[in-house]
Parts: sequence; C-alpha cells; structure tokens
Amino acid sequence: MIGLISATAAGAAARDRLAAAWPDRTRVYEGPVGEAVRSAFAECGQLVCFLATGATVRLLAPLLAGKAADPGVVCVDEGGRFAVSLVGGHGGGANELAREVGELLGAEPVVTTATDAVGLAGLDTLGLPCEGAVAAVSRALLDGEPVALDAELPWPLPPLPVSPRGSYTIRLTDRDVEPGPREVLLRPPSLVVGVGASRGAPVDEVLGLIQETLREAGLSPRSVAELATVDAKSKEPGILGAAGRLGVPVVTYSAEELAAVEVPNPSAAPLAAVGTPSVAEAAALLGGGELLVPKRKSDASPAMATCAVVRRPGRGRLAVVGLGPGARDLLTPRATAELRRASVLVGLDQYVDQIRDLLRPGTRV
Repeated sequence: MIGLISATAAGAAARDRLAAAWPDRTRVYEGPVGEAVRSAFAECGQLVCFLATGATVRLLAPLLAGKAADPGVVCVDEGGRFAVSLVGGHGGGANELAREVGELLGAEPVVTTATDAVGLAGLDTLGLPCEGAVAAVSRALLDGEPVALDAELPWPLPPLPVSPRGSYTIRLTDRDVEPGPREVLLRPPSLVVGVGASRGAPVDEVLGLIQETLREAGLSPRSVAELATVDAKSKEPGILGAAGRLGVPVVTYSAEELAAVEVPNPSAAPLAAVGTPSVAEAAALLGGGELLVPKRKSDASPAMATCAVVRRPGRGRLAVVGLGPGARDLLTPRATAELRRASVLVGLDQYVDQIRDLLRPGTRV
C-alpha cells in the first residue's frame, strides 16, 4: 500500500490524482502532517509526500530504522515539477515509484542512487539474494575498476560491466561458501528439493533432513527455489511447515506425472501409498535438471521423510522489439523498457545506433 500525505491545496490536488489513478494501491492520510507521516510510515510499504524535502526529512528522521526495513519514500514539490526518490531507493522501491509518479503527474523523476543514475543494475536489485561486500563492489563498478564475474553456473543476469579478471569479484553460485573480502555472492534459485513424507511426518524431521542433505552436499539453502512433492501430500503439515521455514513455495504434481519420470531409485512403498514409484526424485526432476543428491531418508526410526536435490537450468527471456516509424518520441514505453533491461542485444547496425543510448553499461551488442 502507498500512503499519500499532503499539506496544501495544490498538494492535495496532485495527491487526489494519484489516488484516483491507483485506487487499489493507495491510501490517503488526512489530519496533521506529522501524525499522517508517522501513521503511513508504520502502515505502508511506500509513501508519497507532497511536501518540501526538508520538511519530509525532519519528519522521517526519528522513524528511520535501516535500509532493509524502511518504506520507500517519494517527495513531490508544490509545483508538481519533480518526484524525488528520498528514502529506500532500492529496498523500498522508491526509485521506480518516483518514475511511476512522474509519468502519471507529468513530473521529472529525480533519482540519486549512484547505480541507477548512471544506468547500472544495482547488485541488490537483481532479484537474487546477495551477500558480501556489496557496497565495495558497487563502488568499484561505478569507478570503472575491473570487476570479474565468476559464474559457476549459467544464469541470466542484467547487463553488468564486468571483466575477465579483477581485484573485485561477483560470484554466482549455489554452493555453501563464504564471500571473500572483495567479493559479492549472488544466490540463483537453482535448486529444487523433492520431498516425500509419511502422513504426520514432523516438521523438524522434514526440515532437518533437507538442511542436513544440503549441508553435506555443500549447497546453500538460499538457492532453494521450491519444495516439490506429489498432489496427495499438498496439505501435509510437515512439508508445508518446512517450506514455510525455508521461505519457499510447495509445488505439487499428480501421481501420473511423477510415475512417468525415470528415476534411479524407484520403490514399491510410494507406489502402494500414492500411486507412483518415486516422489522425492521424480518431483525434483520433473521440471528438468541435474540430480545432485539422489533420494535419501531421514535418520528417524522409522524414517518418515525422504528428499532429493536437483539443480535446474537457468532460463532467460527473449523480447522482439520494434522501433516504430523511426522518431524517438514514437518508440513505445514497453519497447524502451525492454531495451533498458536487455543484457544482450542483436540488431542491424543502423537500428542499434538509434537506441544505443538506452542500453545499460555492460549490455553486449
């Protein structure tokens, strides 16, 4: 929800335009401005303040907790000329919100986040968990220092101005390793854990098996994309509870789908119980990929849980973009957005030259 706060008649008019355009996304906060800001800050994921930036800063200062927790805040001036991303540019989504507000109100978005300002993809905005020296590596990218990309598995990334070698490194890995002092680890969602469980299997047994399996295989839990199982186990509390603690969804398949998957360790027990000779291995493999850990059972007696781990291949996306009749103001917003996000661009020289300024640094042409 986006909280809207204003103090003047002009601000209220612009505020109401946003509220009318985004009725399901916004909530107007009336009353004294200080109280309105405090309430919206506590209740909303983003704020648009139709106030002076100085006044907004003073109101926000006592409320700020940290970039990981604060909502994104955009400030719009009295004349409606500028939409300023003030707080939470990346984590709070304020940079993108400033662009949206600017487009709707006819205001100029003002974004001062260093990477955004020069068209670089921020390492914390790639959609992948990251850890390590994010600030130091980002500064190196901004300063034009050589930063190496060490991709241990192929995975689609936005364009980054990386080099074959460098004193700083961006490392793409699903292995359970610690980052070096000049290194950022990016964790792709490359692992699928197939899970089988007897009725009433405890959460701790299912979760413990998964964690132990990943640890012994040297794999990071942060790269687990989902738990996969058979439809008959879609409401099994142990599986749902384990997925909840890992923060991943549960994906289910029919017994018929799983029975058609070739696995190294079929068994008569799941065939009798749910109609397929494999649950853990088949569910993990059904979407394709490499079986890293074959089926293993929990250590309980009797064992009530099984799991298997698959590394699935990364998939990118392909956009076919038309540039229109040639004039820049006739290029559609969607075409512009696709060009700005492209990591690889293929086109005839004269057409590429028309839109080269829209490409992010690091885009391969």
